[in-house]
Amino acid sequence: MNEQYVCIVDAFSTGAALAPQFKRHGYKILHVQSSRDTVKDLLETFKPEDFNKLFIFEENLDQLVHQLEEINIAHIIAGTETGVFLADVLSEKIGVPGNNPGTSILRRNKYKMHEALKLSNIAHAKQGYFHTIGEAITWADEQDIWPLVAKPLDSAGSDSVSFCSNIEELTNACNLILNHKNKLGFKNDGVLIQECLEGQQYFVNAVTLDGKHAITEIWKDKRNQGICDIEELLPYEGKVQKEIIEYVRTVLTCLGIEQGPSHTELMFTNRGPVLIESGARMMGTILEEAVVSAIGDSHVTTTVERYASPQKFMRRLENGYTLNKNLFCITLVSNETGIVAENHVLEKLKSLKSFYRVFHTPQIGEKIYKTVDLFTNPGIIYLLHDSNEQILRDYEEIRKLEKEGEFFLVECSV
Repeated sequence: MNEQYVCIVDAFSTGAALAPQFKRHGYKILHVQSSRDTVKDLLETFKPEDFNKLFIFEENLDQLVHQLEEINIAHIIAGTETGVFLADVLSEKIGVPGNNPGTSILRRNKYKMHEALKLSNIAHAKQGYFHTIGEAITWADEQDIWPLVAKPLDSAGSDSVSFCSNIEELTNACNLILNHKNKLGFKNDGVLIQECLEGQQYFVNAVTLDGKHAITEIWKDKRNQGICDIEELLPYEGKVQKEIIEYVRTVLTCLGIEQGPSHTELMFTNRGPVLIESGARMMGTILEEAVVSAIGDSHVTTTVERYASPQKFMRRLENGYTLNKNLFCITLVSNETGIVAENHVLEKLKSLKSFYRVFHTPQIGEKIYKTVDLFTNPGIIYLLHDSNEQILRDYEEIRKLEKEGEFFLVECSV
């Protein structure tokens, strides 16, 4: 019983990076998979060799709790969005600090999170949740606040997010969502319709200890119809950053985030910051080493520090982080679907002065998809440099090469 374990629920995506770092602090690591029906895209990011013990939740909570009670568990953490509910429940059952399972729904259900903000008089989006197309159209007609955004209630990565300017587009968006499985494997029983917030989009990563929220990164996020274009890591200090930090801390408290990592997306509008959505887990699809190269830490390292070295972590609450180098994240876009016959991405990028790394590109023989969301992008590029101007020049070159079809040769799939 002297060996302490960290339990990670669904160590997928960025959550897969937690186990090796906790091991460096002397912990043993166990993994709980929240469902045997976990989607393939998530399972492919899992690294079972990093874990000392493996469990799969088979819908018998008492049995799982009994198994875990035999192990000296110090911490329980959700590795990705699908693990949030179970991590909250297990933390309470095992008796380790976590987020209240009674308010888990506020951290998973995008409709209820905005309703919680509304009840607390915190800036939020006007919205409705509907089980039929007819209900959605009636509400849209009554509100008359076009354009609108339609999205699944509990997915991620801009999955099936549609911007609708009229009834026809809203009908098509509802048909895309209603009664279909989303990218996290959950059935969309309804569709969430929200006002389209206008302004500059940001996302904010944070880590919380006993209700105190340390902001680990603030990113300026430029999108085109929901598809990422450029994400720029901002300095901690600044007028806009100060307002964002105050707002995000208020939101996290309202949503009941007492412990662990969070990822919040917001729009800075003419009425100030307004929440898009927030998750009680680390940011997904990010190259941790690039962030460490820019600020000396990452969402992963700070999450580990919160559990392994809480006294050191507490000093982050007011000090924030220091931007040592400029870091941009560029998402590639594909305009075609087919099989990759040639991949020249690395070859074309390595001569760029700010190029740091590219990942998530389809290799020869693999399928490439027309980009409609985070899940269908054909690559993510990190540019790191002392000069913002150099990064922007390299960004323009990337878009030029992409437009000219220099990165991939694609053959039509049958």
